[in-house]
Amino acid sequence: MRTRARRDFIACELAAGRNPADALRDLAERAARPVLTVRRWANRFLASRLDVDERTTKNYRSAHNKASERFGDRDPASVTVDDIAGWVADLSETYKPGTVQLYLIALRLLLDYSGCDPNPARDPRVKLPKRVREEPAPPPAEHFEAILAALPERFRLLFATIEQVALRLGEAVGVRWADVDAAGLRLRLPRSATKRDSARWVYLPERLMEAIEATCPLEDRVPDRRVFQGITEAAAYNAMTRACRNAKVPHYHPHDLRHRRITIWHRSGVPARELAERAGHARPSMSLDVYSHVMPATEVPEERVLAVIPR
Repeated sequence: MRTRARRDFIACELAAGRNPADALRDLAERAARPVLTVRRWANRFLASRLDVDERTTKNYRSAHNKASERFGDRDPASVTVDDIAGWVADLSETYKPGTVQLYLIALRLLLDYSGCDPNPARDPRVKLPKRVREEPAPPPAEHFEAILAALPERFRLLFATIEQVALRLGEAVGVRWADVDAAGLRLRLPRSATKRDSARWVYLPERLMEAIEATCPLEDRVPDRRVFQGITEAAAYNAMTRACRNAKVPHYHPHDLRHRRITIWHRSGVPARELAERAGHARPSMSLDVYSHVMPATEVPEERVLAVIPR
């Protein structure tokens, strides 16, 4: 502290009836403390979130890693509105609007947790890119059959199951033997694995359940063992990307198989409430709004689907 500033500071403390030595000691201690950076606050934030599931924690971590690339070594209090607006603009050149929005939401929560007030990530001058909802374009029957045939054998049953019962990729990969009701021809999707706030059952064709049972002897079906053993979401996604390429069909995502099945159900006249329940949608209107305008998808006979699955 410069001499004149120190003198003025001491005078102010004395005028206020306080001991200048206490105030000077407090300033010295603050200066000696290590600054908690955005990266350190991110670690503390994740450790504190005992109220969220593993999937949400994973999403937070991914967003925080992206924010740390830009702000990781900075004091959160030094991050400005212009800094964040520039970061969002740069992200928008690479990522979809929905992903940018998720990253910004995670940063808002992180800066809230660090005590930033006002929080620059919540400033109305920070604009998100416009989101344009794309209409689902599920693969027609001939493309689905070509993709299934082009997949490595160990992935075929997984993708046949996703397509037959409209599972999300994460839901399918996470199915354990504890969730299999072979006698009832159904799979249980626990609350932690779904986007809804409740568990749900999905029903399988009998021959598809038989194919699933054939992958694991009865004595080895311990509750926590995965049904689709050794397959991760990333591996499945990459396998489908290669299968589309090798089959010489347009690129489809695993989620497009879910769109395909829901479209078939909708076109076959499944009532809106039942359709929402099968799809795991919170509201019947969600199913109708999305799938009323999707191009028709034709069914593939069950025997042709099962024919390419190793037994």
